[in-house]
Amino acid sequence: MEPVITMAAEQDHLQQNGTPRRPRILLAASGSVAAIKFGNLCRCFSEWAEVRAVATKSSLHFIDRNSLPEDVVLYNDDDEWSSWKKIGDTVLHIELRRWADIMVIAPLSANTLAKVYIIIYN
Repeated sequence: MEPVITMAAEQDHLQQNGTPRRPRILLAASGSVAAIKFGNLCRCFSEWAEVRAVATKSSLHFIDRNSLPEDVVLYNDDDEWSSWKKIGDTVLHIELRRWADIMVIAPLSANTLAKVYIIIYN
């Protein structure tokens, strides 16, 4: 059985001129020393996709913000509730979920992987 695609979902994947839009990737970094490569990942994904980035406080010790492409917005923990003042206001993690086609966590520390595992299997 093929998935049902609504008109709204189909139109969301088209730009105003009717051409397909680029995929939207939410790239997240956890606090691993491998986060020094985060800028490289952002640049590679940006070549063929729209990218927004999320970094934990721990990962910011390793990420050089100047190494990120200019069109990549980097969000951190402090941004989560900055736009929320009252009920009905937008919440960042909800808006990013709506925006993204996929989320990639890279690098993914063993600590963060264990937390994801516990959430999924408990």
